[in-house]
Amino acid sequence: MANKIGRFELVRKLGEGAQGTVYLARDPHLDRQVAIKTLLQDAKNVDVLLKEARIVSKLQHKNIVTLFDAGEHDAKAYLVYAFVEGQTLAQLLNDETTLPPAQAAKIVCGILEGAGHAHLQGIVHLDLKPSNIMIAENGQPLIMDFGIACRVTKDSVKNTSINGTPRYIAPEIMSGEHATASADIFSLGVILRELTSGHNADAQETSRKKTNLASEQLATNSTHIDERLEEIIHKATAKNPEDRFGSAENMQMALQEYLNPAHLEHHPTDTHSTLDFLLRRMRSKSDFPALSSTISEINKVVDDDSASVNLLVQTILQDFALTNKLLKLVNTVTYGQFGGQINTISKAVAILGFETVRNVTMTLILLDFLQNKAQASQLKDDVLTSFFAGIVATKISAEISIRDAEEAMICSMFRNLGKLLSSFYFFEESQQVARLVEQGESEDKAAIKILGISYNELAIGVAKSWSFPPRLITGMRKLTSDKVAKPYGELDNLSITVNLAHELCAIASQGNISDKPKALKQLAKRYEDAIDTSEQQLRKTMESGMSELAARARIIGIDLAESAMIKRVNMWIGAKPEVPAHKKLAEVDSLDGITQLGIETPSEGDSTTETLKIDPEFMLTEGIQEITNTLVEEHKLNDVIQMVLETMHRAMGFNRTLFFLRDVKTQQMIARFGFGQDADAVLPKFRFSLDFTPDVFHLAISKGADLMIEDITAENITGKIPLWYRQAVSSQCIMLLPVMINTKPVGMFYADMQQANTMQISPKQLSLLRTLRNQSVLAIKQKS
Repeated sequence: MANKIGRFELVRKLGEGAQGTVYLARDPHLDRQVAIKTLLQDAKNVDVLLKEARIVSKLQHKNIVTLFDAGEHDAKAYLVYAFVEGQTLAQLLNDETTLPPAQAAKIVCGILEGAGHAHLQGIVHLDLKPSNIMIAENGQPLIMDFGIACRVTKDSVKNTSINGTPRYIAPEIMSGEHATASADIFSLGVILRELTSGHNADAQETSRKKTNLASEQLATNSTHIDERLEEIIHKATAKNPEDRFGSAENMQMALQEYLNPAHLEHHPTDTHSTLDFLLRRMRSKSDFPALSSTISEINKVVDDDSASVNLLVQTILQDFALTNKLLKLVNTVTYGQFGGQINTISKAVAILGFETVRNVTMTLILLDFLQNKAQASQLKDDVLTSFFAGIVATKISAEISIRDAEEAMICSMFRNLGKLLSSFYFFEESQQVARLVEQGESEDKAAIKILGISYNELAIGVAKSWSFPPRLITGMRKLTSDKVAKPYGELDNLSITVNLAHELCAIASQGNISDKPKALKQLAKRYEDAIDTSEQQLRKTMESGMSELAARARIIGIDLAESAMIKRVNMWIGAKPEVPAHKKLAEVDSLDGITQLGIETPSEGDSTTETLKIDPEFMLTEGIQEITNTLVEEHKLNDVIQMVLETMHRAMGFNRTLFFLRDVKTQQMIARFGFGQDADAVLPKFRFSLDFTPDVFHLAISKGADLMIEDITAENITGKIPLWYRQAVSSQCIMLLPVMINTKPVGMFYADMQQANTMQISPKQLSLLRTLRNQSVLAIKQKS
């Protein structure tokens, strides 16, 4: 055996199988033990191993063995995994023959949690079996060896090669049909049967049964498995995938109900029916459909690798007030490390990234919606508590170097969504839950007793319906163990941060100050294995969180002065109470000489709307300065064009603003980006040949002429409007700003208004619009 593989120092061989060899090794750079897997075969299988690396690198979960690194050594690829002390499930089964049903069910529950995490990201394992499951020393099961895993696409995966162990492979794969997450459900049903019965059918016979027998289940042949567990196994191993559990989560819930029969006796309400009822109520309301649609759309855009910056920006720009709040927030000291002023959503996305902008935006959407409801003061305090917990989570994130603090913010904000929504839609039931809590019942048990589901699970159900990504769902989950274990990976760190923030805020906001030191000490003790902190550090985190909360609240228009929760926290940490908003307006005319231009604040007594008046020249000037700064930095051409387009659209309030780009191959002008009414639907229709025809579009690009047409139906104009345009839109007022380089057209900015004679552009504004157009010319020249 060689002494090294890459930089890793080999210690001993851990195991050897048909596909490769696994070694225990030491990583000298990080001084830790790792497990290294190599292939026995040569170069033809390197792609297989690297495929596994690409797949597993996207999966970070406490029930999946973490992949650290990948490389090539002596013409063979290798993978570097976390080393897990323990044994495989196959070894455990070999020693024990069978396991008690409860132990087997708990193990499979853990596997389902890891598999479900992979499924949510479109990844199926396809080779789940006891030898691919590690049981850590603490009893935690972890999935390993995603060697034949595949990503499920819209067309699914057909004719998947059968590289797995036959007795665990789903019948549809044996028959060469689609490979879906249901195949992993089948494998886990077989594993559960094997763990509880010890029944280990011959592989060929099992294969024959799967493909030929009419029976849809595989018998357990065990007398000590009760009927409920047998039903779960039969459902998981149904021959028809449609008859199995619909997801790993559904099978996990069935096993948890099996493990906790008392839950069924005391809480007969169907968890799914409560969630379904809530979602139906939300869809039937006039306000929530818009909220749900916006959040879902933003999530889908961010999680679509092929989605453009334009699509996310366009989604946000649909809400004028949201756009302005977002820009104000990303220009606070919180984001000061990015440098410079951010005046467009396009630049915010380019600098901060899709995910950060998504997270900040969804926080604002939820806060804006909940704060503007005429609800009881207690509910408003619950909303502020969620916001406060989110800010505290960002503070903790900075202390433990989590990569995206806003990710912790949004997990914390939405973690209590179930409780907030219950107050809206199940008011009487939520009051019953509150009374049980006052009597000493835990909130989780009280919610389950009344609603049949905990507030946290209700929040997660709604978040899934809003297309939240899997890692945010994981971060939202409540930790229930008495002692929080050391984090296993990045997702564990996120979950610990969110839960610690919520528990810390719960202590800070409770009424009796004398109880807080003891509670704080207990909290530090509960998390001591998971995070390096102390009572003093937790208190400092709370103080800095209050300062940040006050700053953010002022920016987005939330009044903290009347909040009982805020008063209790301030009393505990010794902070000065917040000045009521109406007094603040009377006493403070400016902040350190900074004047906010172009914005009108709500009038006194108007708590539900924000009236915003834009100063076009101010916004155009700010946009020009931002683009100038961008042009002297490293930049992408598309980002600059997006920023120019967005500045024009927001400042002038156009109905629709698009950018055409010359396509050399087809000799056409084709609309590439756009904001405004039905921009997505309009873009494919906006294209025309460069071959000259006597219309306004060709006049603009052939002469390099800036045109504004106030009424396309005017007698002297109507004949110059091309048919393709009339078929695409009904707008009657048009502006065209061609982009020319060396007298040749390379692009064009287009804007419209729906009604004739409504595009009011002053000479100063036109000059600024031309400057923006000229900046795009400079950007194109720089990249040519």
